[in-house]
Amino acid sequence: MSELIYPLAIPVKAGLELINKYNLRSETSLKDHVDDYVEYADVLFSAHAPIEIDGQRLNVASIDRDFREYSIDVIKTYIDKCAMFPNLTQLNLHFGYKRWFAEAQIQGRIGDYENHIMAVRDIADHASEYEIEIVMENLNSYWSANQILPETDPLEIDWSDKSEPFATYPDEWISMCEDINNSNVKLCLDTSHICTYAQRFPKEDRKKEIMKFLSRPDLINHVHWSDNYLYDIRGRNDSHLTVGSGTIPTDFHKAVKSLDATILLEHYYSENQLIQELEFIDKL
Repeated sequence: MSELIYPLAIPVKAGLELINKYNLRSETSLKDHVDDYVEYADVLFSAHAPIEIDGQRLNVASIDRDFREYSIDVIKTYIDKCAMFPNLTQLNLHFGYKRWFAEAQIQGRIGDYENHIMAVRDIADHASEYEIEIVMENLNSYWSANQILPETDPLEIDWSDKSEPFATYPDEWISMCEDINNSNVKLCLDTSHICTYAQRFPKEDRKKEIMKFLSRPDLINHVHWSDNYLYDIRGRNDSHLTVGSGTIPTDFHKAVKSLDATILLEHYYSENQLIQELEFIDKL
């Protein structure tokens, strides 16, 4: 792949044979147990930390001390498992939740900013013992989880009482990384998630809004690269389209390609679609 600083990666579900066929690397998903992929040790360079246990979202920002510490311990235990893989040097971590009101969420519904900062510093220090870097991922605007009707004007929505994670907004995503202030914590840019956020704005402002996520490329060390629908209501979903098959502007994709960051194509649908996607990326 021309101009890419590091080899591209695709999810482990694509299979080891195909990953090796195209000289790619790989990452486990949030639903995978990393210790199930011992045979992927040569190509596995990153992993996705779990986000829930028994139907409840982990929340490292929780104001409930017991649940916060439990959430931190789950992630630390996962890091211990990742350390068994010699080439695995990055752990993708979701931000915690300001508010999460799902019925199944019995604990950890409310989060606190300072709790979050301290928790990630603790996790990062633990990961540094294994030379594993923490990369923090911008998250979705959860339209469906908040039961927002498709016909609802986004400018009329008050998000202050809705389920929402930290770092959905580009400014907060960047400032939290700065406030964590740990050399072992950088950012992961998810390009499908940014479209769910941009849906909060008028169509003519959406490109400007997503470009804000590229304002600190020095902090972005990892990318979850997918496409999505920037300009129509389908973009309220985390679509994870193949790169080039949505409506994220081409110049945004070019900027992603040029980042000094490891890049995962966070989807796999078929070999033919992968080939088309690689050709699109090669021509950027």
